[in-house]
Amino acid sequence: MNKKIATLAFAALIGATGQHAFADAPSFNYVQFDYVVSGDSEISGTGAPSESFDLQQGFGLQGGFEIGDYVMVMGRHISLNYEDDVGFGVAENATLNDLTFIGVGAHFPVAEMLDLYGAVGFSRPTLLNAAGEGYGLEVGARANFEMVTASLWYNMGDTDAKESFGSETLDIDPELLGLDVAISFAPDAPELVLGYVDATHEAKVGSDNIDVDYDHFSIGVRKSF
Repeated sequence: MNKKIATLAFAALIGATGQHAFADAPSFNYVQFDYVVSGDSEISGTGAPSESFDLQQGFGLQGGFEIGDYVMVMGRHISLNYEDDVGFGVAENATLNDLTFIGVGAHFPVAEMLDLYGAVGFSRPTLLNAAGEGYGLEVGARANFEMVTASLWYNMGDTDAKESFGSETLDIDPELLGLDVAISFAPDAPELVLGYVDATHEAKVGSDNIDVDYDHFSIGVRKSF
């Protein structure tokens, strides 16, 4: 993953909080739907040539609900389908790199319009139809600048698949870095959300490694309450 994206995005969030914008604290009560408009993925493994795929379509769902002043529950789901121009069988027959995360955590205000948050919970990534299950962690920052809310988040997991390959088990470890920018055009109206995700699913079976590196852009709708 491109760590420069995280550095630049975080610097932009912190820098923007120093501007003279008057806004409420960011909300963690929301639901959001994303339509993935473009992206690609690359599969590489031990002793095998890498293969690239263009995104055909995809969607994302996420939401949060505050319990009291600081505690919250949250979740996200990403589903992606790819074109298979090289006959690899991914587009028609396999779920390449979907992800579901559900967690419980807390958010903490560090400035008038900037909150940091963290959550731990259940992670379920997929890799070529094999689904892992285990723990997940998400940390992030959310800042509210009048008509714009920017969210920078990092999600990772440590999971094992139920499927076995001979005597070996499959470990799938997802790692995602995302940036969402929500734009409000009127009070209490749904927000337009522009998003970007840069991610990888790292898998290991015995001494063999399989990596799926992918990124995508999305456009969505968020309703805060």
